[in-house]
Amino acid sequence: MSDYIPPPKGWRVFNGQLIPDATLWGYLHRKQIVRGSCYTRDCRRNYYLDFELLLRSGYAYVRMPEIQRLLRCNMPGGCRMTFQADKQGSGLPLSVLAANREVRILFRCGGCKWEKAITPGQAIAQLTAAKTGTSSTLHTDLLTKISKPCLKCGVSQWTCEVRWPTAPRDKTYGERRLEDLAEERVVMPRTRDG
Repeated sequence: MSDYIPPPKGWRVFNGQLIPDATLWGYLHRKQIVRGSCYTRDCRRNYYLDFELLLRSGYAYVRMPEIQRLLRCNMPGGCRMTFQADKQGSGLPLSVLAANREVRILFRCGGCKWEKAITPGQAIAQLTAAKTGTSSTLHTDLLTKISKPCLKCGVSQWTCEVRWPTAPRDKTYGERRLEDLAEERVVMPRTRDG
């Protein structure tokens, strides 16, 4: 049994990086509200996604851009509806990330590509020492808290990503099939035909 901790609901791991789940189900679990509005003269529609209705209709695993495309009108000249996702639910608090000992926050310089990985606990300690944040600071807000330029190239163009440990390698279909056959193998007595 491994000590792997899966990512929180509404998030997934892709190539070791924690990313938001772009499906309707992911938005629901993150409690991230999506609003649409159109400001053309003849339309002026406002739209709030009704998650419960869309889930009952079977749209749980449909990606949000596809749902937004389905909600656009067929007005001559094209639909001008724009969608905005609320900031709430766009990131995870550092305290949630700190619950997993293997999680790292990777800062990368946009100029020289220099990288530094720190734990969420170290990020919390640095934020509280500088009095710029607490353990409830979202990981997406970390870039706004950095004021120092890169020590190597002097550029202040940082990117931030959360590195989540990947799940242990699952067995392939062939490996599972061989194990099942080994468990089912029973010695059958030979009988005479005829």
